[in-house]
Amino acid sequence: MQAMAQKSDADVARLRIDKWKVDAQNKQQSEANEVAISRNLADAVPDMLLRIQAEPDSLIANFRLYRNLNALYDSFSALAESAGAFGPQDQYAPLPADIAQLDQLRRRFAERVDLLAGTSDAELARLRAAAAAAKRAQPASRIVVDDNQSSPKKKPKTSPSLAQPPQQ
Repeated sequence: MQAMAQKSDADVARLRIDKWKVDAQNKQQSEANEVAISRNLADAVPDMLLRIQAEPDSLIANFRLYRNLNALYDSFSALAESAGAFGPQDQYAPLPADIAQLDQLRRRFAERVDLLAGTSDAELARLRAAAAAAKRAQPASRIVVDDNQSSPKKKPKTSPSLAQPPQQ
């Protein structure tokens, strides 16, 4: 993934959109896509990969990368289409391979997220079943109040003079 990001970033950096023969609106959109793709590949993707390396089974980290790959794929495809239509062939040539690799990674992450979601759902169902079983197995607590039982009897106080008669 990291190698694909670096290669794609280098291919996007080689684009000279300012030299394309296209109207200002398409040129501006292509330049905005180029900046967004470069920033994403250089900053967001490596950060997301670090999070996944730290917690490979994190559903949220994997889903965020998957969602990012989808957005990246959409922007990259639009940029490649513009490069093919308005740019020179040498600038466009490496982009279809980058997009194909990005699509393959996107599909693999979709499968990974699906697997992690299934595993998480199964674990959650198991935990819920265990909690329900524990709740059913717990005996009901009873508090018994015995109205016949008085409070503990206190020993009567005896004074030393009454307790024993004086001896002679």
